[in-house]
Amino acid sequence: MNIQIDKDYIIRIRRELHKIPEIGFDLPKTLAVVRRELDALGIPYTEEFGESSIVATLNEGVGSKTIGLRADMDALPVTEQTGLEFASTHPGKMHACGHDAHTAMLLGAAKALKAMEKDIKCCVKFVFQASEEGVSGANKLCEDGLMDTIDEMIGCHVVPGWEAGTVRLNKTCANACSHGIRINLTGKASHASTPQYGVDAITMAVRVYNAIQMIRTRELDPFEPTIINVGEIHGGTANNIVAEDAYMNLTLRTLKTEVDEYLVRRITEIAESTAAEMGGKAEVVSYKFSPCVINDHGIADAILAAAQKVIGDKATCDKPISLGAEDFAYYTLKKPGAMFNLGCLPQDGKTAALHNGKMMLNEDVFDVTPKVFVQYVLDRMEA
Repeated sequence: MNIQIDKDYIIRIRRELHKIPEIGFDLPKTLAVVRRELDALGIPYTEEFGESSIVATLNEGVGSKTIGLRADMDALPVTEQTGLEFASTHPGKMHACGHDAHTAMLLGAAKALKAMEKDIKCCVKFVFQASEEGVSGANKLCEDGLMDTIDEMIGCHVVPGWEAGTVRLNKTCANACSHGIRINLTGKASHASTPQYGVDAITMAVRVYNAIQMIRTRELDPFEPTIINVGEIHGGTANNIVAEDAYMNLTLRTLKTEVDEYLVRRITEIAESTAAEMGGKAEVVSYKFSPCVINDHGIADAILAAAQKVIGDKATCDKPISLGAEDFAYYTLKKPGAMFNLGCLPQDGKTAALHNGKMMLNEDVFDVTPKVFVQYVLDRMEA
């Protein structure tokens, strides 16, 4: 069956979204665009699942299977430095992770599938998800029962540094488990001239930091991929005051839940015991968690087969495991699913990594992901 993808439509919508980046669950302009396009396509939708998310449905009640196609919509608190004519008009915010392209490509797939509606022998749900970058929007959708209505879910993420038009996936672990941790340390203030009357929270933070770094080198299997990154340490109010308070923010990246659990336990033990030894207190707070994205083997095989039908040998199963996080993981905890990646290196080879203010994508390949989505639906609708 010939798949017709309106690439000009996808590029136009992507550029419109790129100008209006919004963060987390605060997506009024983005949601308005998605609603407008779904209304124009005549595809019904609901906002009953999750927060600031839209789930559109094609062929409700048709066939015995429901396939979910997912795109995330949120941007990042990054200042854009691309110089593009459609650059962000929202200061300090940018679609630096390609979610504008994801949303536009899913709309492009919806448009194509709507045109083929009578030939589609299953139900398809288009999931436009808020807040992949922050508190997990996918988790909220799952908590509200979205996956009770879907049998299998697939998604795509762009990669600006990979050859344009290539599709790559991993049949096992696609993305790492991610855990955000904040350590609040409380001591006792005193004048710097009489430090014996105080309990220095900054010194506490330094000792905790050094002890945490030893976990990786002395407590874990050296062959176990693990990242413990302390990205922030703040403390004190003036140079002549022994600091009463300090805090640290860190992220953990692991490929096994049990390793993540071990790290959280040990970091908590280290912080509490170090603070107590110095006469202070420590509070360890988890503020973001995403499990590992474990691709279902059967779904991954089906994605690869669909991609090879539309782009040939540019579709491969050689994607390396990423220690980056992706809250698509919550869907795969509920039902079989898998993610693939689309290479989007610009023709001049000039771009930056994701989450960078200079990141740019090659729009010429924005029809590839919708083609894979549509072919996947055609292949799996009666499987």
